[in-house]
Amino acid sequence: MRDDIDDEYAHEEILQAVVIHLLTSDELDRLCDDAGLPELVDGDGHPVHIHSARSYRDAEVLTLDRGVWLELSDGSVFGLTVKKSRRPNTEVTLHRRPPTPKSRH
Repeated sequence: MRDDIDDEYAHEEILQAVVIHLLTSDELDRLCDDAGLPELVDGDGHPVHIHSARSYRDAEVLTLDRGVWLELSDGSVFGLTVKKSRRPNTEVTLHRRPPTPKSRH
């Protein structure tokens, strides 16, 4: 488990990390295929990919929401906000899931 996760904002920080991992991994193309989504292309027909992704601690609009800024290879930038509707009313414990056994064929 990452040591830098603040327990008070654990849900938001974990969701930020998951979004960044999913969208910047090589799995993005497979995820789009599985969802039946088309490939992003620029005006010249070249594939668009995520150039960089970084988390932010507020949406820069006077809120405390957290999220992820995505910069695409065509120069466009998108912000995904992680918005919470309520906090857990009990203590939250963070732990790693046990690794899943790999199947042998």
